[in-house]
Amino acid sequence: MKLPAVIPVRRAVFAAALLAAASPSAFAQSEELEEVNDRLDFIEEQLFDIDDKVGSRALVRAFDAVELDLGGFITQQASLVHGSDETDATFNATQLELLLKANVTDRVSLFTALGFLWESDINLASPTEPSFNNFALRTPAIIAWGNYRHSDAFQVMFGRFVTPHGIINIEHFPPVLLELNQPQFLRPFPGASIFPDFQNGVHVHGSQFVGSNDENKLDYHVYAGAPTAGDAADVNFGGRIALALEESGVTWGANYAHGRRTAGTSPLGNFSVVGTRSLTSNAYDLVGADLLYDKGSILWKNEFFYSFESGEDDRIGAYTQPAYRFDDKWTGFYRFDYFDPGQGLSESIEHVLGVNYTPNNTLRLRAAYLFKQFAEPEEEVGLLQLSATLSF
Repeated sequence: MKLPAVIPVRRAVFAAALLAAASPSAFAQSEELEEVNDRLDFIEEQLFDIDDKVGSRALVRAFDAVELDLGGFITQQASLVHGSDETDATFNATQLELLLKANVTDRVSLFTALGFLWESDINLASPTEPSFNNFALRTPAIIAWGNYRHSDAFQVMFGRFVTPHGIINIEHFPPVLLELNQPQFLRPFPGASIFPDFQNGVHVHGSQFVGSNDENKLDYHVYAGAPTAGDAADVNFGGRIALALEESGVTWGANYAHGRRTAGTSPLGNFSVVGTRSLTSNAYDLVGADLLYDKGSILWKNEFFYSFESGEDDRIGAYTQPAYRFDDKWTGFYRFDYFDPGQGLSESIEHVLGVNYTPNNTLRLRAAYLFKQFAEPEEEVGLLQLSATLSF
């Protein structure tokens, strides 16, 4: 090993530099010299430790990036689903995501999330007898984008990105979600129940502090892209503008989108809707509003979206989710969730009651009970779910 051989030389050089930097009176003080020796001993221990771990093995290096970060998380779910005639339970999903971020220059960055998902979707073909489908292995490139930052107020992103609407999609980091089953209008994942979850295209965004003392923040998002769940020719565009009132903990958001849906792309399954698909294609105009309150012990998320469908039934998705932080580890929450998917499919209402335990900042344990009510047919389904997410 080459590193220990050079340590005495580095020690001598470093000691000389420290002593030269000290005041003349410090040479007469043995306490100062002892402190210098202690610091050198600590540095030696660190160097030996690094050499033991690395040795002669090669290190991972980026081609051109000045900084490279690697992280990720793994989630395990266990679910019990019951209808009026049938109850079923299993470990229905294991999800691993690897996250990679590279700062290519001080203005250009890259981010990607690679997913390895083993999932058994909940089958609601017969709501009275819900069941689990066979496991499917899904390995998508969930996110992959490059970003150019001219300033905080003007940035340009290109690639595959999460559609920037509402609250959950803007945050989009599963380890912080209180409930793994996202609100109904965001299912399945990915999908396009009201608006596409993901886009392939261009996303212009930025933020600016406003107010007399720059105490508030204004964010904007404008995008154009092709939805990744549907016909590649269904180019759409939209955006969101939001104002965060920092002192009050309130953030207001307004959303708009225009696009086209292709017949056959409306989702079923994944604990979503019951019924048969529409077989028509149509244009749509989407409007939405969201409200976030995050201050002290209270975290309250609200989103509402209405889609005006050309030649089809309009679609509505909305939820309210208040949560209370009992301390830095325990959080309880409730969610009321309404979804009208149009297309002649059944409206549904969900009530979710759950609790999260986070013993540290890398582990989140969840327990939630979801009660789902369909309008047509008039049926009820319950889901008890336990999950754990470990991030690194």
